[in-house]
Amino acid sequence: MSSTLSYVFCLVRSARRPGLRGVTDGMPGGSELRAIEVGGGLWAIVQSVPAAQYGEEALARGLQNLDWVGPRAIAHERVIESFLSAPALLPMQLFTLFTADDRVADHVRSDRSRITRILKRVEKKVEWGVRLTFNEKSAREKASKKSVRSGTQFLARKRDILDVNRTRLVAARRTAAGVFKAMARQAAASQRRTGLERAAPGSRLLLDAAFLVSADKSRTFQHARELRGAGIEVSLTGPWPAYNFIQ
Repeated sequence: MSSTLSYVFCLVRSARRPGLRGVTDGMPGGSELRAIEVGGGLWAIVQSVPAAQYGEEALARGLQNLDWVGPRAIAHERVIESFLSAPALLPMQLFTLFTADDRVADHVRSDRSRITRILKRVEKKVEWGVRLTFNEKSAREKASKKSVRSGTQFLARKRDILDVNRTRLVAARRTAAGVFKAMARQAAASQRRTGLERAAPGSRLLLDAAFLVSADKSRTFQHARELRGAGIEVSLTGPWPAYNFIQ
């Protein structure tokens, strides 16, 4: 049995061998990164890693330890993001391992039709993530400025704060739905994770979505930050490899 395994970070479509200068070191304990040709203008970004550290039994143990997984997950993502400007990029799942480089090429050939379909979908595109959260601070501050001179007035102010928050939350959810529709029209594909939005009763998370966007339209998505003035906090992340659009 070989003492090393071939760890695959991603597939890159390129007319020539992708350059590796400036790319991060990759997995802890691994050798230098290399690009191997796997046919059809595709290159696999690969690294040899010790079987003693990444073999089946060692991997099973490591996955039980977040301190072991964390640095490797970060290393995996950093290598993939180094090829974000490639014509087409297909990220591989964390801990994609083969016994040798020729097994990597065999896998790509056997799954060629699916890989080709995915690469066509993500070609010259990047992913943006958008999260919108209701900010009730301004509503609470406005209602709490009313003077209070009795217990009845105190209770009335508490009621007003709740009423204002409910009204603004409903309006904010409508705004978020409109934002998602508008941004989806600008994207090649979109995903809204409604399960996360509704995970907890009274959730202030209005929108959690991912968008697959042509690289030349990325600036359009940055306008989402302007929603802060409407009582909505915006978290805009990207550009990323198309992690959510490669199934």
